[in-house]
Amino acid sequence: MDDRGEMPSALQIARAMSVVLGKKLADFGASEIVLTREEAALCLGLADGVVENLEQDETEAG
Repeated sequence: MDDRGEMPSALQIARAMSVVLGKKLADFGASEIVLTREEAALCLGLADGVVENLEQDETEAG
């Protein structure tokens, strides 16, 4: 992800995090995983995108 253009969509972030977390979780012997600051920021961005979409759906339904 770069800072030059438009912010990535929640779907783009979800795809990126799926790849990152999938690779980290592939080691079934590991009892924990460590995220870099950037990876944690992507997770937060994904959560924020989900919240935004749910709030928008709730507003449109109400």
